[in-house]
Amino acid sequence: MNIIQTFYLDNTKDPFKDSFGWIKPEYHLMSWTLSCMQLHKFYGNIVLYANSEGAKLLIDTLQLPYTEVHTSHNNLKLIDQRLWALPKLFTYSLQEKPFLHIDGDVFLFDKFDENLLQSLLIGQNIEVATDYYTSTQKQLMENFTYFPTCVRNDFDSEIPINAVNAGILGGSDIKFFKQYTREAFKYIQKNKRSFKNIEVDKFNVFFEQHLFYSLAKEQQKEIKFLFDDTFEDRGYLYLGNFHEVPFERTYLHLLGHIKRDEYSCRQMAAFLRELYPEYYYRIITFFRKNNLSLYTNFYHDKAIETTTEYQTLIKNSFESFNKKLSESTTPKQIIIKDSLIHSLFKVICSSLKDEMELMKFSNDFDLFSEELNIVIKAYVLLSDYYLYGRDMLAINWYKQVFGNGKDVENNLLSRTKGVQIIESSYNWAGLFNKNYRIGVTYYEELQILQGEYLNLIIPELTDMGYVMIDIEDIDRTILEMLNEPTTIKEILKTMEQYMDDEVIQFHYNEFQKLILESIKQLILCKAIYPI
Repeated sequence: MNIIQTFYLDNTKDPFKDSFGWIKPEYHLMSWTLSCMQLHKFYGNIVLYANSEGAKLLIDTLQLPYTEVHTSHNNLKLIDQRLWALPKLFTYSLQEKPFLHIDGDVFLFDKFDENLLQSLLIGQNIEVATDYYTSTQKQLMENFTYFPTCVRNDFDSEIPINAVNAGILGGSDIKFFKQYTREAFKYIQKNKRSFKNIEVDKFNVFFEQHLFYSLAKEQQKEIKFLFDDTFEDRGYLYLGNFHEVPFERTYLHLLGHIKRDEYSCRQMAAFLRELYPEYYYRIITFFRKNNLSLYTNFYHDKAIETTTEYQTLIKNSFESFNKKLSESTTPKQIIIKDSLIHSLFKVICSSLKDEMELMKFSNDFDLFSEELNIVIKAYVLLSDYYLYGRDMLAINWYKQVFGNGKDVENNLLSRTKGVQIIESSYNWAGLFNKNYRIGVTYYEELQILQGEYLNLIIPELTDMGYVMIDIEDIDRTILEMLNEPTTIKEILKTMEQYMDDEVIQFHYNEFQKLILESIKQLILCKAIYPI
């Protein structure tokens, strides 16, 4: 079976300045690189379908190891630039042999099951209708003049529609794909005059994913799925869990909203750096040489070397906190009034109508800002090399503790340097993450309420110089214990004294799970680490 990918680069866009749906342009390029390299690792022969501009970027600039490159998409003329799925449809239509198409935001960490690859039709999973689908369906039904028969029948039924997530799409039923793509092109062409009345970008999932599902259903053709479970279109957050690779997950897909989540993108970038440093630093170097901004400011004034010796030196700077490297840093100029948290404060203030509430809110922000300034000033003692070394090692911390499947309790943990806790009457860290994290239901639903809150401040190599995590008392207690190296077994034993006897006697498994979950989150945010 041919493993194929599609990359169509619109010549009106600059891949080093336009993000293509990602939060930053560099993540778009890193995603394609990691996706291709992992496919190459497990399957060797990978075929790229592209236009000349796309091929030049992936082959000449990024130097990705595609076995075959077809510039067939020079013949493709997009009716509308927002039809990002149309180049994929064109690729499907060109296939004459069994194939599996894999998106550039999909990452494999093991081969697919051979039984899946031998199927007539293959998809990632069934996607159930949500507001995204139903609202778009309503737009289409009100404005379009043509629908494929299978689509019309599905729309007219009283059953909510389903679709196939096309992170992977393919199979050996080439006749079906010929019909499917013909219908898709007709679906688009006959309704192009109505595009002015709809949200065109949302139409993509209908002519690619819903049409595929409804046509297969009409013809009673079975689709084999990578995942048997069905998902809502915003229910995929765990498919960005790089920390669970490879012991819990061997397939990730940074689709939709996950591309705009800074944390998930940084994890993806860290994996590329860990697995393919030559490619990672090639991208970084290109951005630096062309004076293009990057999320991590370590690169702004540092020479980038990819030698093993250099990487080891940086990693060792975290372990040893080498005096020479620590003193090599330039004081960080971080001013609270110019930071994201201050901008966020002003936005929230504009929404508060009660003057007394606004006064309490403002006073607490002033106190919080003063403490935050003190914490940040102390970060000048941590060199950029130390923090970068920490980041290089942190990609494996979770796996070191929880990836071996046994002896978890004997792991020795410690608190990383620089992390501090600030108490406040409003949840400043939560409000920060409401803006910073994308697709996390907890933060999306977070309300502005007065209470007692704990804000964990963690130094980072960014222009802001830190991130904030809202934590609970249990997290603070664990952090205080880890001022000195402590095993997980000792943590569990000590935490028992904070629980009722009934909890320990009858609900110990739940208690243990609660403590371990806290430890996991503190490791992932780099507040603690294994020794």
